[in-house]
Formats: sequence, structure tokens, C-alpha cells
Amino acid sequence: MKSACFGAAVSAALVCGSGAHAQDAGPNGVFDKWLNTRAPECVPVAAFKSVATVQDLTPEQFQFVRAIYVALPPVSRTLPPGDRAVMASADGAVMLAIVSGSEACARFIAPDFIQAMLGEIGSGHIRQIGTPVSYNPAEGL
Repeated sequence: MKSACFGAAVSAALVCGSGAHAQDAGPNGVFDKWLNTRAPECVPVAAFKSVATVQDLTPEQFQFVRAIYVALPPVSRTLPPGDRAVMASADGAVMLAIVSGSEACARFIAPDFIQAMLGEIGSGHIRQIGTPVSYNPAEGL
């Protein structure tokens, strides 16, 4: 039950937190072409770099991104292929991608609270299993 609620909350936040800022872009801004149903399964990371700032994530952040991806509807029964993750930022939107070699085959828009959690994990604030990760909108990212 707990994971079902978490998955529902994350998917709702992803839909609500993916506002478009670029003219003629879909609901996911400049990332729409890689997130819509007609998008290819895998996309070279270099393509993201043409429209966004791309940052490599730490191994801990990568594991967090993989866990979130698996929990997104439809819930996956397998981990997506990949050995690292990147964060692409453009026009106020952030897309996370799991990368295998030079291609991203698992991608999704990250709402503010996921970005904040990634920041905490990347800064080393989260060191032990059970350490709470939270998002306080008053504090920002």
C-alpha cells in the first residue's frame, strides 16, 4: 500500500511539475520530444546537450534515480539498463536520464521535491539507510 501511494504521489507530481516554458514545446518543455509516446526508446546524451545543461550525477544519485524510475507507472519489474545517470536542465524544467554507454533509455521529468532530494543525496547529507530525505518548499532547492 505504501509503495502504491508513493508511486501515485510521484506520478501526480511529475505530471503537475512538468510545465512548458519553451514556445511550441509540449507539456515537458524542450524535453517533450524525448518524453512523448513517439520518442525513440534510446537517445544519445549528446542530443540533450544541444538544448540543455547536462550534469553527471553521483553513484548514490544514480541509484536513487533508478529506484524512482522503477516506481513510476507503469511500475517496472526490472531495473532499466544503465550504469550512470544525468540531469538535464533547460527553461526551468529538469529531466533525469539513466545512461548506458552514451545513450539514455530511461527518462523522466523531475519535480522540485525530487530535485531537492537529489541535491541532499549528492551533497552527502544522506549517509545511512533510514536517514530522512525531505523537501521544504520554503527553503527552495
